[in-house]
Amino acid sequence: MKGPEVPSLVSHRQLVVLLEAEGTTEPVDGQVDVEEFFPWALLQDRQYSARLPSLFFLRRPQAIGLPRGKRVRCASEEFRRRREAALAYASAVDRVSAEMETIWERAAYARWWIPGDRRRANEAWHEVQRRYAELVREASEAYAPVREEIRQAIDAEEERLRQVLRENGLTLEQWQRRLFHPGPSQGRGNPSGGTATGGTGGFGIGGF
Repeated sequence: MKGPEVPSLVSHRQLVVLLEAEGTTEPVDGQVDVEEFFPWALLQDRQYSARLPSLFFLRRPQAIGLPRGKRVRCASEEFRRRREAALAYASAVDRVSAEMETIWERAAYARWWIPGDRRRANEAWHEVQRRYAELVREASEAYAPVREEIRQAIDAEEERLRQVLRENGLTLEQWQRRLFHPGPSQGRGNPSGGTATGGTGGFGIGGF
């Protein structure tokens, strides 16, 4: 029998598992692909879909094709530091999410025939909601410098690409057309006809 004070939860995807699925690769030629990911919050508002503060996946650049996300410059030490920060944030969110799911189960199916069981379960439920918000906020604040650092790296790479395009007399739209419809003498990936990791750093269309 469900308690009336307990809403439904969104199924939590283990963030550490998602991060570890990307592997422990190193940058290639001083570059990585980054993708910003916004996890679902366990509790959803009735009016809109709530997401938690973001974290970045770091991936090995692909030799062929467009980047999965946005390609940025990244030294090996930066890569390790950024990945460790993402794992710390993910671990904190996973732990408090697991705790919340456990207490939700107790509150949702409290044994109403046992005196005080539903009251205790609901008290624990309200307390874990407070802890969830607090711990997610603390974990996000700890990760915030790395999040901002990666966003700045994306901005810097986008500006570098724009500069290369200007120097080659190309607009972004012209370059995008070359990516999708290259002529017989045009390469894919940069305005000068190089490879996907050539003159533009392989930033690709994923950077916009």
